[in-house]
Amino acid sequence: MMAMLQVLLAAVLVAVAVHFVLYAGKNERVPAIDAYQDFTVRYPRVFLWLAVVFFCFLSCVLLFLLVWHKLDWISIVLLAVLAACGVYVLLLALVWRIKVFEEYIVTYSVFGVKKQVYYKDIKRAVVTKKLFFIETALKKYRFSANVIYREELLIRLRENHVDIERYL
Repeated sequence: MMAMLQVLLAAVLVAVAVHFVLYAGKNERVPAIDAYQDFTVRYPRVFLWLAVVFFCFLSCVLLFLLVWHKLDWISIVLLAVLAACGVYVLLLALVWRIKVFEEYIVTYSVFGVKKQVYYKDIKRAVVTKKLFFIETALKKYRFSANVIYREELLIRLRENHVDIERYL
C-alpha cells in the first residue's frame, strides 16, 4: 500500500513539473526589438526552468535513496552524471549568449569564454529547422535554431553581406 502511494505521489509530481515547464515555455515574454539596434541572442528561459525542475527531481531521488538506505556506488555515479547534464542545461540558460553589435558579434560559450567576431570574418551562416551554424576562418559556431532573436540575427548578418543558406 505504501509503495503504491509513493508511486502515485511521484507520478503527480512529475505531471506537475512537466506542466510547469511546458507552461513556462509557451508563455515566455520576449519583447519586440529593432534588428538595427544592439541586442543579445540567447536560449529561451524555459531551459532555466527545466534545469530547476530537474535539480528538484534529483534532490528528491537523492533524499529517497538516503531515507531508504539504498545509496550505493552505482546510484552515486548515476546521480553525478545526471547532475552534470543538468549543470550543462543551466549554463546554456544563464551563460551562453551572442551579443550583436553594429560591426561585430561577441560570443560567450557555456563556460563563459568570450570571443569577438567581425562580420567580415564570417564566411557563411547555415540555418536549418533545428540548427544554426556560423563559420569563420578560425572557428565554427553551432547552436540550436530555437534561440531568442534568431531572425534579427539573420537580418544583421544579411545586412553585413554574410552568405546565408536556409534549409527549412
